[in-house]
Amino acid sequence: MVVMTEMPVKSLITHPQSGTQTPSGEPTEVRGHAWAGSGDIDAVDVSLDFGATWTPAKLEPAKNKFAWQRFRADVTLPEAGYYEVWARATDKNGVAQPPVVPGWNPRGYGNNMQHRIAMIAT
Repeated sequence: MVVMTEMPVKSLITHPQSGTQTPSGEPTEVRGHAWAGSGDIDAVDVSLDFGATWTPAKLEPAKNKFAWQRFRADVTLPEAGYYEVWARATDKNGVAQPPVVPGWNPRGYGNNMQHRIAMIAT
């Protein structure tokens, strides 16, 4: 084990709620927050195809060096079915959230895997 001295880069999707149903072919706004222990988020991207391709989200400037930064993106679910929306933040050093849990640590503070929510297109 290694003592954590800085929180890893992380993002969370805060809207819509996981399991939300939305009409296929119509844009739905996805919103969330991103942060890093270094205080500098460079980008947030979202994916609808399990991380195969990524689309940049709009990232708002931080209120101060260590504030969470808001992001938003419009996603369009192309046809009826189950989808997962993934979010991935990248800091100014080029460090991005991993697609899987990076390794065990007490209380899970080091878990910064890419956040995911489920969406159903009708």
